[in-house]
Amino acid sequence: MKYLAKEHHIFSMSPENKPALYVNNQEIFQLQTLDCFCGRLKKDGICPPEALNQPCNPATGPVYINGAMPGDTLKIEILKIDVEKQGITEIDTDFGVLPHLVKNSLAKTLPIQENKILFHRDSRSDLQFDLQPMIGVIGVSPREGSIPTDTPDIHGGNLDCTQIREGSCLYLPVQVPGALLALGDLHACMGDGEIGGCGAEIAGEVTLRVSVISGQQKPYPIVETEEKLIILASGKTLDEACEAAAEAFCDFLVSEMEFTSEDAVMLLSLVGNLFVCQAVNPQKTVGVWVWKKIIFFHTTKKLL
Repeated sequence: MKYLAKEHHIFSMSPENKPALYVNNQEIFQLQTLDCFCGRLKKDGICPPEALNQPCNPATGPVYINGAMPGDTLKIEILKIDVEKQGITEIDTDFGVLPHLVKNSLAKTLPIQENKILFHRDSRSDLQFDLQPMIGVIGVSPREGSIPTDTPDIHGGNLDCTQIREGSCLYLPVQVPGALLALGDLHACMGDGEIGGCGAEIAGEVTLRVSVISGQQKPYPIVETEEKLIILASGKTLDEACEAAAEAFCDFLVSEMEFTSEDAVMLLSLVGNLFVCQAVNPQKTVGVWVWKKIIFFHTTKKLL
C-alpha cells in the first residue's frame, strides 16, 4: 500500500502544487497527517504567541489520481482513521463564536484512553467522552488561483463536517487534471459548529480509496454515510451558507431524482435537516441531510 508521510504537506490548494504521490483509480493508500498546529502546542496553559502566529492546517499531499479530469467527480472512501494517544484543544481571545468570554489564549491537552477522551478540570473530576475521529480539511485543487487550507468552498477544504469520518464517502468536483487531493486537520472529536474554534486537534493516519466517476459532476461537496445523504455549502455568513446548502440539495433532487423545484422545497421542509458544520472559519459551512431511505425509496438509482 502506498504511503505519504506528514512531511509532504501544503497550506494552500492550487493547480500549481506539485504532486507528492501518484495513485490509480480505485487504489487504496494511506496519508499521515500533522495536527492543525503542526505539533507546536503540547502543554496545558497559556499559548505561546509563536505557536499561533505561524501557518496552521497543514494538509498532506497533494495526491495525483491518474485518470481524473475536469468534469469528473472524485469519490473518496474513508476506510480508516487512526489517531495518536493525545490531542489538544485551544481557545483564543479573537477567534471562535464566543471570544468575548475568553480572557487568555489557552490550550488543554486531551489524553485518550480506551477510546475515551479525558477532559481535565482543575481540582474536579475529569469528564470523559467518546473518541469520534473525523477529518477537518479535505479537498482538491480549485480550477485556478490558490485557496488556503483553512478556507472551505466547493473544492472542499476546511469543511469541518463531523460526518466526514470513518465509513463515509465524500464526493468532490474535479477541477484540474489529477484532482490534487490533500487532507489534514484530524479531530479526535468535535462538536457541530466548532464553537470555540478548535476540535480535539490530533495527528494521525487516514486510509482511503479513491474512485473517478467520469463525466458527472455537482458543484458542491456531497457526503454519504450508511444512512444519510448530506450536501455541504460554504458562505461568508451562516445565512449565505444555509441558503446555498438548501439550494444545492434542491438542485440534486431536481437534476438527479426528477423532482420539480416545488416538490423539492416541500420535501426539505418535511424531512431535510439543516446543521452548522463550523461557524468560525473564513467561510462558514452548513450541511443539509436527508435519510437515504427516503430519497432512494422505490428506485434503483444510486448517488451519481
